[in-house]
Amino acid sequence: MSYDSDRAIFKAQSLVSLYGTRDPWGLARHFPDIAVVPVDLGEDIMGYSLISRRMAAINLNEKMDEKESTGVLAHELGHVFLTRETRTNYFYKGAGEAAADSAEFIANCFMFQFMFGNQGAVNPMNREAVLYDYGLPNWMSRYFNLIDTEDMGS
Repeated sequence: MSYDSDRAIFKAQSLVSLYGTRDPWGLARHFPDIAVVPVDLGEDIMGYSLISRRMAAINLNEKMDEKESTGVLAHELGHVFLTRETRTNYFYKGAGEAAADSAEFIANCFMFQFMFGNQGAVNPMNREAVLYDYGLPNWMSRYFNLIDTEDMGS
C-alpha cells in the first residue's frame, strides 16, 4: 500500500471510532459544512462533490437506491476529507479502475474501509454479491484486499 491509501484507511478508521458509525449519512450530519443534496444526474453519473470556501456539497443521483447512494456518499466523503485540493471528480456507473494514488483510488480506499473494514473480512465468496448490492463494479473487489479487516475491539 502507499502512503495515500494508508492515510485514507486511517482516516476512515478514525472517523468510525470517533463518531461510532459506519453510516455515511450519520457521519455527514456531524459536519455542518457538508451538504448532501439529491439531484437528477441522469443515467450515468452517480455523484460528485464540490468544495468551495470550506463548504462541501455532495450531489447524489436521486435515481439511486438506498444502498447505491450509501456507497457513493461514503466515496464522496473520502474526497471531502482527503482530496479537497483536487478538481471535481464524477462517480460514473461504468467507470474503469482508478490509478493507484489517484484521488479516485484514495476515495475508494476510504469508502471500503469506512463501510467494510475492522469488522472481519468480507468472505471472498460474498464479495461479488456485496458489490452488486451497492451498485459497484466487480473490479472494485481489489479494495477488500487493501482495507484493514482486523477487529479493533470496536
